[in-house]
Amino acid sequence: MLNDNNEQWKVDFFKTYATAQEDKDQLKEATNLKFEHFPPVLGQYYPSDVSCDELKNIFDGKLKLQKAKKMNGYNPSIVDIDYEKTIKTQLNVLMQNQMQKLNAEDPNFLSDEEEEIINSADFPFIKLMTLVYTKDTQDMTEDEQKQWKDYMNQFITQQIVFSIINMYFTMNLFEDNVFKCNFQTPYNKEELWAKYTDNHNGICITYDFKEVSQKMLEIVENMYPLLDVKEKLDKDDLDYEIYNMYCASLFNEDKNIDEFDKQWTYLLYHKYTSTEYMMLDSLLEPIYTMTMEDEQIQKIIKNSYLEIEDGELTYNHTKIIADLAAVLESSEFEAKISDKIKEVHTIVADEIEVDFIKPEAVYFALNYPDDEIAEIKKLADEADIRVFKIKKTEDNKLFKALV
Repeated sequence: MLNDNNEQWKVDFFKTYATAQEDKDQLKEATNLKFEHFPPVLGQYYPSDVSCDELKNIFDGKLKLQKAKKMNGYNPSIVDIDYEKTIKTQLNVLMQNQMQKLNAEDPNFLSDEEEEIINSADFPFIKLMTLVYTKDTQDMTEDEQKQWKDYMNQFITQQIVFSIINMYFTMNLFEDNVFKCNFQTPYNKEELWAKYTDNHNGICITYDFKEVSQKMLEIVENMYPLLDVKEKLDKDDLDYEIYNMYCASLFNEDKNIDEFDKQWTYLLYHKYTSTEYMMLDSLLEPIYTMTMEDEQIQKIIKNSYLEIEDGELTYNHTKIIADLAAVLESSEFEAKISDKIKEVHTIVADEIEVDFIKPEAVYFALNYPDDEIAEIKKLADEADIRVFKIKKTEDNKLFKALV
């Protein structure tokens, strides 16, 4: 279940982002909600042994991102893959091409009424195929009809199998190319210093988002509030279905969540370079071959999914999708392709560095050694970044002092 620490606006934002990907108005409302609650300053904590080379890159406006699937809280199990919707979209494009071809060969082959029936069907591509079968086989012998039916079943099956397998690997690659970096807000609470800097021994670097600019807006567009959970959610913990794969990365999983830790994450999808695409093609080809030659996949390909429903010939696309998903998502299949897919996942490193914005300030923790500040301060001064040291008053309150 979601932790009570989550503010209602976060819960509302997550639900909209998870369920309304095709509703532009709702997505705009969710984006406005995010901007409305976006903090003016975000912080990142580092251990005391962070290197000067890494800090110099940070001061130059660089940011290191990790593959989201390797970070705390990642939970792809709550995301559903809508195979049916995707193949309908893909195959209906093929259907339009088929209809244009039929009309070019015989402008009178399909009547206006038949075209309307096809376009209004639940799955227009399959409706076209079965309707063409009915029209083409009226004068055929029984053996010819069976032969035509077998061909149609095979043609539809091949299109669906290819589309589902392609989608399965597309989602796998998408998952491997989502990168993230977490930020804390507020950054100036004693509890956070204790939690993230090894009991007040590290560094906090802060970023100022108060001044609106195009660069800032682009960054905030890719910033998302994290939902706090004490353990991974199950699908049953939510009263809605999630089809947005980014949502798998929007959790902060912590058994000791407190009211002070309100994290945001910067999410970025890495697009393959031309060189990486070449590597991808060579590595994926044997995996696709292995998949198509899989014994269970071959059984599906050879099976007939044609049925008679209410006196009409139909194709049970729901069943073949379920059959394919059961194979592709099985532990046996995952084990079979494991070594080869891991090789694909090495094309892009687990950590990448991207352009971000320069920090506004560096804060040294309460217990950070004073004699180790000078070198980092020199780097910060060269980048025109302010430097502060956290100190404590006699009544044990923290305050910042300019170095």
